[in-house]
Amino acid sequence: MKEKENVGISIIGGTGFIGNHLVNFLIKKKFKKIKVLTRKRQSSLENSNVVHVEGDLLSKSSIEKLVKNQDIVINLAYIPNNYQANINAAEILVDSCIKLGVSRLVHCSTAIVSGRVRSQIINEETTCHPFNEYEKTKLAIEQRLLLLTKDKIELIILRPTAVFGYGGMNLVKTLNSIIGQSKVINFFRIMLNSYRYMHLVPVEDVVNAIYYLSTTSKNLSGEKFIISADDEKNNNYFYVANRILSISNQANFKKIFIPFSYFFLKIILKFLKKSQIDPTQIYSNEKLKKFGFNNNVNFEVAVDKFITSQLNS
Repeated sequence: MKEKENVGISIIGGTGFIGNHLVNFLIKKKFKKIKVLTRKRQSSLENSNVVHVEGDLLSKSSIEKLVKNQDIVINLAYIPNNYQANINAAEILVDSCIKLGVSRLVHCSTAIVSGRVRSQIINEETTCHPFNEYEKTKLAIEQRLLLLTKDKIELIILRPTAVFGYGGMNLVKTLNSIIGQSKVINFFRIMLNSYRYMHLVPVEDVVNAIYYLSTTSKNLSGEKFIISADDEKNNNYFYVANRILSISNQANFKKIFIPFSYFFLKIILKFLKKSQIDPTQIYSNEKLKKFGFNNNVNFEVAVDKFITSQLNS
């Protein structure tokens, strides 16, 4: 890998939630050749080391301008509710990267492409059974990228779980559903969901993993990596809900076992047509660790920081 000042990194989706954090991270890391695809200039990303390329995912000229003279391309973008547009965008991206000599393409997908599976521990080898259109589209993008890049360009696929942090929406709904509710309602909600893994992962974890996998000297062509924090003992509804209550100066709840609550929760999740109906399933990050990634973000501190920022906003 070249020295940082000579490494060119282009980011698609750089003005979004994860993208903003990633661009600012790269600036702090002293990268000097950063390009970001944007529909219009974003003041939050103004920096002399960042070049804004105006355009969109389906414009071949825009993508070629974005990736020209760059070493690494990171794709964080997704077009909502449009299967074919996403496939077309993937094809344009790969064609442009190959044509202009990009050495590594990093694509950010999602861990929930696994869909509804029976495995208690979900990893990169778990056979995917996508349940809804979002999951089906995300998996199809992965498969198309793998096919188009084979033996032509190094492709790395990332599958983060529920990413939370400043500017993100994960945890916001949970927080809003608890704040201001009566103690009785919160009691039953927390007891019903107390078994449930939240699958939260701090955005700092995700950005660190993207950076590590983008810049590593290892050849990881065709590899997939789940980015999760499900190995954290407090990554569950009971802990997070009680932190929300504590930081907002409301009474906490002790963990009380309610017979059949786990059974009822599974029924409710199935009724709501959730793809993951087993609240005790986890996404494993063991593969990422085995490839040398060391997480240094404190999960509990990240949760408290986010809750505090939301309550003060």
